[in-house]
Amino acid sequence: MSTYEDVKKFIDFIKSSFGSLPNLSANGNLMRASFIPFSTEGIDRKLLASNHFIKSITIYPIKSCAGFSVERWPLCSTGLLHDREWLVRSPAGEILTQKKVPEMCLVRTSVDLKQEILFVESPHCKVKLSINLKPDSYTGGREEIDVLAQRYEVHGYGDEVSLWFSKAIGRPCTLLRSSSSNSRVCLNKSKSFGICRDLDSRLNFTNEAQYLLISEESVSDLNRRLSSNIKEGTYGAPVQVNPMRFRPNLVISGGEPYAEDEWRNLTIGNQHFTSIGGCNRCQMINFFLKDEQVQKSNEPLATLASYRRTKGKILFGILLKNNILEPDADSYLEVGQEIHPNSE
Repeated sequence: MSTYEDVKKFIDFIKSSFGSLPNLSANGNLMRASFIPFSTEGIDRKLLASNHFIKSITIYPIKSCAGFSVERWPLCSTGLLHDREWLVRSPAGEILTQKKVPEMCLVRTSVDLKQEILFVESPHCKVKLSINLKPDSYTGGREEIDVLAQRYEVHGYGDEVSLWFSKAIGRPCTLLRSSSSNSRVCLNKSKSFGICRDLDSRLNFTNEAQYLLISEESVSDLNRRLSSNIKEGTYGAPVQVNPMRFRPNLVISGGEPYAEDEWRNLTIGNQHFTSIGGCNRCQMINFFLKDEQVQKSNEPLATLASYRRTKGKILFGILLKNNILEPDADSYLEVGQEIHPNSE
């Protein structure tokens, strides 16, 4: 039942992935060797692993809206403080995301911890919105909602905030905040994974886990593959992506491409994290901004599908959890911190 195009894509995949292989590793891991764009002969693999460090930290306060990067940020029981703590909902009760409303990526956010204010901006709104983070600042009611088959307690805001967001994304909507005291525990009645795979952590409005980690080296390898393709982007230029296209919380650098795939546990500073597997990518990574306009192409998802598909899922980056019951002054992450992974 294969078409000519299917066969051609498969042949191109074989050529690009196995046409010029380095030597097999000691354990004969052919697939891992094909990912390495440079020779590691004579280099201690433990030394390579120890060179990983945090390159950037990004928080996304409002689900599917733009985030902001920081040099240092506190952690809490749900992950990075205030990450995905808010969402936007339509009058019909639909949770709005970039999949259906790509313009949400134009909504920029930042949090000032000292002032305890969430700042929100949009090219469609002349006024910057300031939202007080203090618990007694809510102007709307409290209710319970279902998101991804999970139950949340949320607080709403008044008409002024709703009108601002409706103008920013071009459709009627309201802003809701997850209750800090009742952030969900992702565990459905059957205790099955479903959409969310982090079954025993407290979460805000993340789809699967508390953190998403992306490696600079893995992105560089993807860009090498994109450059080797004859395909061109929407505007005639070769498609290249940066790590932020994948909406990561943590961008790391150092070591080999895709080394993170094999990590089971890792330590950053005095914090211990557990990997719960690869992140399943969707069409959102094909959206990009050009002159304040949202554009879409077939890349990089099409290229990722040619070599990162596992059991029907296209995996890129890894999901992490870090169960902090009582955050303290030492519960933070900082750019430059070394990462010490463990694959066992």
